[in-house]
Amino acid sequence: MKVIKKDHHIYSFRPDLTSVESIESGEIIEFETYDSYRDQLKSEIVDQYFKLEGVNPATGPVFVKGAERGDTIKITIISLKLEKEGTMYLRPGAGVLKGYVDRPEVKKMKIENKRIIYNDDFSFPIRPMIGVIGVGTEEEISTFSPGQHGGNMDTKEITEGAILYLPVLTTGANLAIGDFHAIMGDGEVPICGVEIGGRVTVKVEVIKEKISSWPILEDSKNYYLMASAKTLDEATQLATESMFLLLKDKCSKFSVNDVIRLMGIVGDLRISQVVNPLKTAKFVVPKDVFKVNLGEVQ
Repeated sequence: MKVIKKDHHIYSFRPDLTSVESIESGEIIEFETYDSYRDQLKSEIVDQYFKLEGVNPATGPVFVKGAERGDTIKITIISLKLEKEGTMYLRPGAGVLKGYVDRPEVKKMKIENKRIIYNDDFSFPIRPMIGVIGVGTEEEISTFSPGQHGGNMDTKEITEGAILYLPVLTTGANLAIGDFHAIMGDGEVPICGVEIGGRVTVKVEVIKEKISSWPILEDSKNYYLMASAKTLDEATQLATESMFLLLKDKCSKFSVNDVIRLMGIVGDLRISQVVNPLKTAKFVVPKDVFKVNLGEVQ
């Protein structure tokens, strides 16, 4: 199995990315990652601002043979292993509650027995997730931002056992992954989750058709369609409409009105994050109602 070390990383998705490795469709590969701060915050510190350099690195990119513009890559997340300590860095002026943060503070949290230790009173089961996972783009997009290419979606359901479908926008896809979180709530309101490095093992396959203009995720119970825009209103509209179009196309046994009614009955419109340059919403539908074939691997 090929392993992409974290010293091979990018800070933007763009059309002229130079791949660090190439793989065949169906190959399994491992990505090693820094935390989003690139491991620059080493200890707990209060009342000090940090001018961090090289933040939000994504390991890669990896060229996927046979992937062409207009295709889809299917990424199965086989395992997600975290380091032993995570970090949150709050500072005034950042996040949804930026007006209430009274001082900058770096907080470190250990992982013990699959729990994040907040302090002597509180610990929580870890929920490992991938914040940044994306492909090469037609124009440069920072790893801070989400979009049709994926990128910094900060969607907590992108985790071990899930399958992500990304539209291919450039030859070879050029997949890169980073920005893990040990745990994070919907919205990412502090501007961070528990940021952490680690290793993820994925299987990457090429589907020779465009499934959607936006990223789609599936797990054992649900399908999720993630869309991003400048405002949350725009993102929710895009996520809802795009999920409707997918279901209308892939669930032919339902009429248009059936799809709309069922989306209203069993579907959920949720927020992934509201703190990145674009906001990300997700529309969620259960697999036991909508039987969707998301395309055949070639």
